[in-house]
Amino acid sequence: SSGINAEWPLRPGYCHERFVSQAFGETSFYPGKQFYSEATEKIKFSALMRCCKDLGVASELWNKRWSDNWKSKYAVQEWVENTSNGRKNQLWRRRDEDWSWPYKKTTFQKSY
Repeated sequence: SSGINAEWPLRPGYCHERFVSQAFGETSFYPGKQFYSEATEKIKFSALMRCCKDLGVASELWNKRWSDNWKSKYAVQEWVENTSNGRKNQLWRRRDEDWSWPYKKTTFQKSY
């Protein structure tokens, strides 16, 4: 894998023609396993997320107390298996939604 990054400014036009924020986006790129266009979208999202953080957009998501409270009310953490590669992880999901492909609920079994 190789890392790629790009600078992504939040362009004028949305904020009264004034500079608002600018951030670098970054991601890992796996030639042959991933399209370059997918990697550039990940870079854009990463930078946009950082710009939104600068502006206070969805700022509650960065507040651990708020996040823990939301998870206790609306989410559950479970062991799941990725059916495409067999890896098991503990992930969060909303209580009102089921796991979708490639994940399925499983139990954790320690292997020695």
